[in-house]
Amino acid sequence: MNQISPIAPINVSAKESSYSVRWPLIAGHIVENFDNTLYGFFAVMLAPIFFPATSHAGQLLSSYGAFAAGFLARPLGAMIFGILGDKSGRKNSLLYSIGLVSIPTLTIGLLPSYETIGILAPIFLVLSRLAQGLFIGGEFSGVNIYLLETSSKHALGSKTGYLLASGVLGAILATAFGSIFTLEIMPQGSWRIPFLLGGISALFTYFFRRKISETETFLKEKTAKNTNHAPWKEVLTQHKSSCIISCLIAGFTIMPLYLTTIFGNRLFKEIGYNQSQSMSLNMITMLFDGVLVIYSGKLADQIGFKKHMLLGPILTAIAAIPAFYLILPSHTTTLTVYLFILILSITGTLINGCAMPYIGRLFPTRCRYTGVALSVTVGQALFGGTTPLVASYLTDLIGSRLAPAFWLMAYSLITAYAVFYANRHLRAEAKEH
Repeated sequence: MNQISPIAPINVSAKESSYSVRWPLIAGHIVENFDNTLYGFFAVMLAPIFFPATSHAGQLLSSYGAFAAGFLARPLGAMIFGILGDKSGRKNSLLYSIGLVSIPTLTIGLLPSYETIGILAPIFLVLSRLAQGLFIGGEFSGVNIYLLETSSKHALGSKTGYLLASGVLGAILATAFGSIFTLEIMPQGSWRIPFLLGGISALFTYFFRRKISETETFLKEKTAKNTNHAPWKEVLTQHKSSCIISCLIAGFTIMPLYLTTIFGNRLFKEIGYNQSQSMSLNMITMLFDGVLVIYSGKLADQIGFKKHMLLGPILTAIAAIPAFYLILPSHTTTLTVYLFILILSITGTLINGCAMPYIGRLFPTRCRYTGVALSVTVGQALFGGTTPLVASYLTDLIGSRLAPAFWLMAYSLITAYAVFYANRHLRAEAKEH
């Protein structure tokens, strides 16, 4: 592995640490998660509206394919907005990402059906999803980098926790709006209203964010004329170790959540829960995560990010088998299902309170935005996004609900080793400087 990048000093503005770091960033994160969750909720309903009537299964597969397109475009968006953020400023990247995402979201809300415009309907729908993924690609990383560069280290974990909790709120709001506008009493086409609201909210957030200032850390780098370079080239050639470690951490941040929600829905169905009950369990999981990540961030501030980053994957590795043991056919009750969700939520959210700031410190300021955005989007897609598929495959292959526990345990230990490796080199760098 290459040498880990030294931790660049973070300059904090007192003014930035109060108003401008908080609400414009939180508002954008809520809108981002609201817009992205909407399509997932409406995918089944939109299938016959925008795709040709070959078969229901074919329509559904096409609609899910459009959903996946948004994730496939994220690494490209991460590269584009990462380069923009490293060369022209964090503020510009955050403004353009949230402003532009309003366009595809509004387009979906206004798009005529397949019956009206034919093959153009699915084409424009897929293009809109690609555009959503492209513009969202740099949003989450950019918000966390802005927090990193404008917050006191004593409150960084707490602010990160609240930011992530706000994202959960956005997903919950989208689910609530979806539930309301899919009721039988609602007029036909009322599903368009949440998409229109999401697009308009993104535009409002754009104007809200114009009040924020550029980070002092970036301005210092710009004054030293360290921004006129190719950040993507530096990331891929000089910071390979940081990229690999960041990808592993990013995948781990969402793996327990996907095991208790997306893959969890399969388990819940096998146990005997219907679709409505499974959705309720998903909502409970998100609420658990939203509350727990706040306390996780506060704990990270108290014990230090390096220790906290090790605590999360180690405890998850220890808890993996006991958690899945609770939902074996011979042991499953309503109580054990809730305990299964709670255990993976507690251990899984531990790392989230400080993961993004930790990843941000693995890259120097001049290529930080590109490094974080690219690593996080690739890691979440490659490792986190494949979690339901891998878990389902292993369950069928071994014929036991315990199978995913061994995968989670192995991945947790690999992540813990990667963090240990990074911590060791970061301590060495700190002594040298």
